Amino acid sequence: MNLIIITSSFPRDKDDYKARWILELGQEFVKEGLIPSILCPHVAGSKTYEIIDGIEVYRFRYAPDRYESLGYGNFLPHEKSSSRIGILLQYFFNSILIFSMLFFMFLNLHKLRKKKNAELIFSNWAFPAGFVSAVYRQISGIPSVLKVYGTDLVFLKRFRLQSLAKYILDKHDAIIAISEYTKDCALSFGVDPGRVSVFPVGSNYPIKYSSTVLDDLKRKWSLSGRPLIFTVHRLIPLKGTSYLIKAMSKIVSVHPDALLVIGGEGPERSMLESLTSSNHLEHNVLFTGLVLNEDLPLLYEACDVYVIPSITDKWGNAEGLGMPALEAMSYGKPVVGFDSGGPGLTITDGANGFKVPEKDWEAMADRIILLLTDPVLRNKIGETGKSMFDEYRWDKVSHLYTEVLHNAIQR
Repeated sequence: MNLIIITSSFPRDKDDYKARWILELGQEFVKEGLIPSILCPHVAGSKTYEIIDGIEVYRFRYAPDRYESLGYGNFLPHEKSSSRIGILLQYFFNSILIFSMLFFMFLNLHKLRKKKNAELIFSNWAFPAGFVSAVYRQISGIPSVLKVYGTDLVFLKRFRLQSLAKYILDKHDAIIAISEYTKDCALSFGVDPGRVSVFPVGSNYPIKYSSTVLDDLKRKWSLSGRPLIFTVHRLIPLKGTSYLIKAMSKIVSVHPDALLVIGGEGPERSMLESLTSSNHLEHNVLFTGLVLNEDLPLLYEACDVYVIPSITDKWGNAEGLGMPALEAMSYGKPVVGFDSGGPGLTITDGANGFKVPEKDWEAMADRIILLLTDPVLRNKIGETGKSMFDEYRWDKVSHLYTEVLHNAIQR
């Protein structure tokens, strides 16, 4: 069966970590006998067509290079600016771009569907891709499955677009939510619960390297011999990084050599670096910037504790699942996080990690201190998380996706 995977975010090249789970799911579809083609927005520096790991990727143009900025985690303006005036200006500019993106996404979807004689559309995020596939489903009759992540549905609700959200959800033959939290978001629009399946994102972790390679990474960033706390995410308000830095001010009072490694880039970086300096934590916090694919497994392996400090931001967005925390579990690492969104459901307190009240950085610090101080507890919780991770492996969940796609074709 030929199918088109349509998405607003996708790896910009073969080494990019951005939305890599969509590429990995495409690889799993190939193993299941499906033939996927990816349709996603072009972004400066990327190719309009390439083959990544045997999967054809088509990136459509919708503006001059410098203005093609809506995809790849940049759609929501509040991720770039904390001022309301800045947000309004960005929304005004984005409102112009979004019409162009929607038009060219629809046009290229139609062209690609004809070219590949595709039998099904698999859409990621309710907006913009889900909206395009919903309209295309209504016009063409081609079966379509939608995967929702949470922030996309919160976005529609925030702008009082409940009717649009219900239209998008109703026009797809099936809906896949990445967590129970995300399913609840979908059900809040009046969707029939029987049409919503909950499947995790999926992962190929753990990826193992030799001890020599791990030692090289530790030397690269001077990690050896220090209690290591790791987190990786886009540096935006939703991710709650500032609360983790505040927690470090308490952690170092007990573990003065503890090191927090923050992987990722984003508009909050300069503010977070200033917060680090004001708390005199330069010796205890390391900003790595974007983490290379080959380095990410090594950082999971090297750390003692993984932290996912995501919060519910002022717009109502919360983390849909928090895949990096699950990947850390695959290495037997205990996870500490706030009781918010998907991670609040994924972390079983005292079993695979600890969850604390949202934004309570002192309680977060206490749990991290406990894990750094007690290696027996740390290993016990880590092993529990490692065993629980099995249900998130692609070889366990990919056939669930495939079954939904086949059922959509048969309706």
